[in-house]
Amino acid sequence: MRRIVAQIPHGFQADNNAVWINHVTIREFIGYDEQLLASSQNFFTPIKTSLLLAKIVDFKNTNNNVFSSDFDVLQIIRNLTVGDRVALILQLRKITLGNILHCIIHCPNCAEKLSIDLPIDSILQPPNPNPQPTYTTNINSHDQQYALQIRPINGADLETLIQNPTPQPITAGDDSGGGVDVVFSEKLLRACIVFSDPPLPKTLSRQFQEQLSKKLSEIDPQADLTLNITCTLCSKTLQTTLDIEDFFFQEIASRYPQLEREIHWIALHYHWDEKTILSLPTSKRKRYVELINASITGENL
Repeated sequence: MRRIVAQIPHGFQADNNAVWINHVTIREFIGYDEQLLASSQNFFTPIKTSLLLAKIVDFKNTNNNVFSSDFDVLQIIRNLTVGDRVALILQLRKITLGNILHCIIHCPNCAEKLSIDLPIDSILQPPNPNPQPTYTTNINSHDQQYALQIRPINGADLETLIQNPTPQPITAGDDSGGGVDVVFSEKLLRACIVFSDPPLPKTLSRQFQEQLSKKLSEIDPQADLTLNITCTLCSKTLQTTLDIEDFFFQEIASRYPQLEREIHWIALHYHWDEKTILSLPTSKRKRYVELINASITGENL
């Protein structure tokens, strides 16, 4: 089974707080992973991401003697920054289905359907040159300055948000330059504030939320995959956000009927049981199907 060492742009401290981890090992997809995603279609995306990455990410073999013997893989995955989780999904998609994302985007101006081939390598962010567990920043709001200690948004924050939603969702508003300025929900912003001097007010102003959202995006740029695209028909430039987790999960879900057919086809010709076939890497399973088909049609192997 193929494994690669994957870089995560922000990283985290090992449980002994002595080593900063920014490389992990990921293995390629197998049939059981596809089955897991198919069985968890009703789960929210952050939960599916956590469950999947906990199965395919290996921390210890990349970082020997750094973690305690009883470390919790799923908890580490949940505590990764959103951008690090996105980077891992991108690299998993690359070794599973290739480097090119085939995207269909509808132009809101003329309704033209745009087909975009997007190389994963072009949207993977470089590593943070000076990552830290927490960051300091100053926020001005209504003539009051707040000295904050903040941390990046992580997977656990998103899981908590979707399981305990508030009336204020994650929104996007137009900034003065006409682009899209992401403003996170107040609940999500409060979760990322480790310390505030003076203490936070009961309600965070829009100004406060915009400034803090901008700072969080600077800390973890991989979390926000915003594409600038020019429509080939009306020439209008549009911005759209690519949710790579949903994109990848939809790709895998659309292939699930094909997985069942491939299991049947291999079992019929090789007489392997389902467990053996589901344990095969996706690329190897498809290669066996190709070989069976070539043998049936009389092609030279």
